[in-house]
Amino acid sequence: MAGAPIRLLRVRSRPALDAFIELPYRLHSQLAHWVPPLRRDQYILLNRMKHPFHEHAQVEYFLALREGEPVGRIAAIENFRHNSIHGENIGFFGFLEAIDDVEVFRALLRAAEKWAAKRGLEALRGPCSFSTNEECGLLVENFHSTPAVMTPFHPPHYRTHVEACGYAKAEDLLCWWMTFPKVPDRIVRLADGAQRRIERGDHKLTIRTLDKSQWGREIETIKAIYHKAWEKNWGFIPMTDAEMDFVAHELKLIVEPTMVLFAEMDGEPVGMTIGLPDYNQLLLHMDGRLTPLSIAKALLLKGGIRMMRLMMMGVLPEWRGRGIEMIMYRVYGENCIRKGITGGEFSWVLERNEAMNHQIRSFDSKDFRRYRIYEKALP
Repeated sequence: MAGAPIRLLRVRSRPALDAFIELPYRLHSQLAHWVPPLRRDQYILLNRMKHPFHEHAQVEYFLALREGEPVGRIAAIENFRHNSIHGENIGFFGFLEAIDDVEVFRALLRAAEKWAAKRGLEALRGPCSFSTNEECGLLVENFHSTPAVMTPFHPPHYRTHVEACGYAKAEDLLCWWMTFPKVPDRIVRLADGAQRRIERGDHKLTIRTLDKSQWGREIETIKAIYHKAWEKNWGFIPMTDAEMDFVAHELKLIVEPTMVLFAEMDGEPVGMTIGLPDYNQLLLHMDGRLTPLSIAKALLLKGGIRMMRLMMMGVLPEWRGRGIEMIMYRVYGENCIRKGITGGEFSWVLERNEAMNHQIRSFDSKDFRRYRIYEKALP
């Protein structure tokens, strides 16, 4: 089979979509650190009629075949909202999976490049599946640990072959690890000082947890803070209402209220912290399927989750520099310790966000996993 001609197939039928979705389960089933996503979620994500991302994008799926056998896959993406907001004219690639063969990678990436070039796009960037609001980045450091919830895993040959196809670094996404025997003294000291300064300024800061009984109101608060606090970030795309509502619906059953914090200044929301228990510890045992047995396993193991992922922390621009982040760090750490969490991942942080990375590094955190977004100019 090796060296046989590669045929590219556009995914236009249910059998082809089934093969597209099933490929990583076949390729990675023996990898200790690959976490099988739920197949149900993959079908919804890729469905142009069901997932709201497709309302503002054009996507084409390609399957690479050798002698009739699927050996790779890729999605070519034009995200109209990204190009409009950032003033760019680029395409993206995502959902990249392939055997350890540079020719398969080259065929897949060329297919995406040709698709993008025909649409008048000037560069291809990725992997983003589909955008920075979903899984993104290619794992380039630390292949010996299981990724946290909602982050991907790739074998080392992916980096080698993508770079051999002419792709160069556009941005790195850093993941930081922190253990929780206690909240670090530095965080406590900085948080206490910030609290005193705020009180001396005749303001009242309150940190509260998510109230699931007011779910609709809480989601509106998250939308407002998310769009304003992250709008200047590289690659950031504000979610549409439909996208935010979709994510909220998916997370409602698994969110842990004590891991979602709102900072309110004089009763008005000015910042938030969002984390999740690391449910990848459960997905490892479910083989991507929701069956009575896998659900029973998950319920049995749920109480044993001892790791978390801090997915985002942000403060509105006009309230930055007052130490509100330190106060949220402290409360978040205290809540995790009370829930029996012994460690967790802060991810991801843009490499260019020097202030945030310096701050996290000062808490004795370890830069332990790195994802890379690549880019290539198109002729």
